[in-house]
Amino acid sequence: MNPSQIVLKLVLDAVKQPLELDTFEQRLTIQKKLYLTQLTGLDLAYRFGWYLHGPYSRELTRDAFRLKEEMELGERDFENETLGAFARKRVEQAPEIWANKPDGIGDDDWLELLASLHYLKHIAYMGKDARRDFDDVWKALIDSKPRFKGRKADGRMVWAQLDKVGLLKRKVLPAA
Repeated sequence: MNPSQIVLKLVLDAVKQPLELDTFEQRLTIQKKLYLTQLTGLDLAYRFGWYLHGPYSRELTRDAFRLKEEMELGERDFENETLGAFARKRVEQAPEIWANKPDGIGDDDWLELLASLHYLKHIAYMGKDARRDFDDVWKALIDSKPRFKGRKADGRMVWAQLDKVGLLKRKVLPAA
C-alpha cells in the first residue's frame, strides 16, 4: 500500500465509512464524505472537479479501488499506522458537516447537495458578476442537475447546514 492509500483507510475508519465500492451509491458516499472531510482543513491531496453528481476526484476513486484490492489480497499496512494529532482533530470535525440530515432527504442526496452547493459557492467559476448567494448557487446547481428542480426547500436546508458549520463564510473550516 502506498502512503495515500494508508491515509485514506485511516480517514475512512475515523469517519466510520466502510470501504464499500460495489454500488454507485457507495462510491458516491465515499467521494462526498472525503470532499467534505477535506473542508476541515485536512488536505488529503485529492483534487475535485465538477462532474455529473458534483465534486469528483479520479485520484480518490483510483486509490479507493487499489486499497480495496490490496486489502482483499491480505495487505494490512494500515494496521501499524495512526493519524497524527492534527489529522485526528480535523477528521473528528468532519461528521458535523454532514450531520443534521432532515427526514425526507436521502443520505445520498444530502451528501451530494452539501458537497455540490459548497463547491458551487466557493470553487466553481460562475461568472465575474455572480453574487454566490443561495439563489445564484441554486440556479447553477439546477442548470447542471435538473433532477433537483422542485427541491429548493431541500437546498435551503443544506444551505442552512453549511452556514451552521461555518462553510458559507469560509471555504475551509478554521483551526479548532
